[in-house]
Amino acid sequence: YALIDAARGVAIVLMIVYHFSWDLTFFGLADFRVFTDPWWIWFAYVIVIIILGVMGITQVMARRRGLTLKAVFRRFGLIAASAGAVSLTTYWMDPGSYVFFGILHHIALASVIMAGAIYIASPILVVLAVGILAAPEFLAHPFFAADWLLWVGLAPVTPQSVDYVPLVPWLSVPLLGVVAGRWMFREGSVPAALGWRPVHPLAKLIRLAGRHSLALYLIHQPILYGGLYLVMGAIG
Repeated sequence: YALIDAARGVAIVLMIVYHFSWDLTFFGLADFRVFTDPWWIWFAYVIVIIILGVMGITQVMARRRGLTLKAVFRRFGLIAASAGAVSLTTYWMDPGSYVFFGILHHIALASVIMAGAIYIASPILVVLAVGILAAPEFLAHPFFAADWLLWVGLAPVTPQSVDYVPLVPWLSVPLLGVVAGRWMFREGSVPAALGWRPVHPLAKLIRLAGRHSLALYLIHQPILYGGLYLVMGAIG
């Protein structure tokens, strides 16, 4: 469905804007407070919500089409390997703020959880999602501040990382995405909106970006950061 691809494409475009703004600030060419300004913080939240929300919806779509175990393991392996590559690369660049559990790590783990959650009734999924969303307010504890538990998301203090998408509270988004997907495809019908086809060249480009979202995610920052590094080197 073109609309699903376009949603992913919008998220990728926003992510490129976000990361380029960070790069410009890092090299002293701008002063975007991407980690402290509420506007930028919510900008990043919107990106994650789109990506994980679409993930939940597509879980429903995939199972309507008869998803095979081979496809599940192939997808998980690709995303997990990509997440590992991101961790290794960012650790090499900056061990103090490397990506140890970013968006790809979350998607990989959430896809395993979704394999079971997809069979849970929607009302229960909503309750679980609300509970997970509220968990940091009530269940945060120093115990979860151990390095090997930071991925859970219940540490009292947010760890330093350039991309941190812990299981809690973000698992609530794909869970609600599953509920939304069931509502969209209730009684076997397909929403009319999913019949949309891009006509404008920009819309087609965004859809194309969505169809290759993983590849763009992996290459955009090396290109942006590397390009600015070369430019600054030439200037300096």
